[in-house]
Amino acid sequence: MKNSIVFAITLLLGLYGSAQGFQNVVIESVDDLCFGNTSQSADPEAEAIVDEIMGQMGLNRNFKLRKCENIKNALAHIEEDENNNLVPYILYDPKWLGQMSKNSQMDWASIGVLAHEVGHFLLYHSLNRGGSNPRWELSADRFAGHTLARMGSTLEEAQSMFANVPEKGSSTHPGRTERLEAIKIGWMKYNDPNLKKIILDEDTAERDVTPELIINRYYSQLGGIKEVGQIKQLNFKETISETKGENFNQEPVVYVYDYQQSVNTIAILHKERQEQYLIKNDSLFWKYTDQDQWRNGAPPIGTSLKQDSYTFKRERKPATQYFFDDFLLLSNPEVAHYRGRRRMGNEECFLLELPQETIEIGNLNKKGKRIQLTKHYYFSTQSGLLYAIMENEKTEHFRKGKRKDQKTMEIKKIISEYDLHDQTYFPKEVQIIETELEYDLPKGDRLYQQRSISEVELLNEVK
Repeated sequence: MKNSIVFAITLLLGLYGSAQGFQNVVIESVDDLCFGNTSQSADPEAEAIVDEIMGQMGLNRNFKLRKCENIKNALAHIEEDENNNLVPYILYDPKWLGQMSKNSQMDWASIGVLAHEVGHFLLYHSLNRGGSNPRWELSADRFAGHTLARMGSTLEEAQSMFANVPEKGSSTHPGRTERLEAIKIGWMKYNDPNLKKIILDEDTAERDVTPELIINRYYSQLGGIKEVGQIKQLNFKETISETKGENFNQEPVVYVYDYQQSVNTIAILHKERQEQYLIKNDSLFWKYTDQDQWRNGAPPIGTSLKQDSYTFKRERKPATQYFFDDFLLLSNPEVAHYRGRRRMGNEECFLLELPQETIEIGNLNKKGKRIQLTKHYYFSTQSGLLYAIMENEKTEHFRKGKRKDQKTMEIKKIISEYDLHDQTYFPKEVQIIETELEYDLPKGDRLYQQRSISEVELLNEVK
């Protein structure tokens, strides 16, 4: 059995229409849902299974389920409807699903496949441009194992969905042994009796502290995993007071951005400059507020001088840019490493290190750059809330395959205050300090920002 997922990589889940001065970039729709065949309404049994899967997660279903004959698979897909709204789907071949269940002698196999596809949506894999890869497949497998455990399966029943997977993996999908182990990890998260006995606080023994306990406590303290997980869009204003250097008597520069933030999409309005910016799946667009047409990249300085798009995005993203991305940690806390307790200012924190990200822009063999980003999250041992994020960003410039120079930035974000909105805590005051480093020592003047967040709306649907 080949269990794969096909991504509609040019479309974005949760893209919103015009509201409060923001407008969409026009996106072409995908014509065929079933590779030329016509999709049909899902079977009631399949609808019930998916609804139960979502219910186990405490989430509402924001995608549709359809069946497609002869695709011999199940897949996640995003389609533009007649009103130009983007609608996510899970498509499945009923004969293929039934045959797999027959081969395994259990219905848990077909339930597991649907849980796997749901996992791809909830973990935002279907929004990435890279297509399937072993890391995302194992991530969705762990999600499926955890979900089936919640639904009452045995470990053997949960693993039955991979009974016929080839032992050898490929460039896009892992082999059987890795997938069975991923299902086991997810299943054990729910059934490990030792985890259920541990209550995490500042007095918890160090040997008992795990990334899963830290992350679950964080979302519980925000307002509850179910409640926070239902948030689909954030609308807010950031008033930014900025200074540079160590002269604390200088008059700060003050400016304001209005934000609409949803999954993989950030819309930014700068009223003073009468400019709008749109960051979608890390692609950047801009336009003036009195224009309809969006332009690629960052706006020029003056009439011709181009700005670096990556730096432009980093400087204009909101202090809460991490909000939706970090839901991935709920189902895959093992991607983070616990690095013990550390003090950040006057706050004792649990420290989690996230995997290093590598971004390549341009062609390194001609002209381009490589960016390596490392993130450390500091969670207060007392409150459980996220207190600080430390980012180390190393940028290397290449020309004709040779590194010409490099630059390292340290970015410290301290969330000094939260406010309660609709029973959910959301940052109110964030301090950001950017420092250029040379041999791990400060180089040049530091940039200081105090960001005050106001006019907050937490929406359960994308508008």
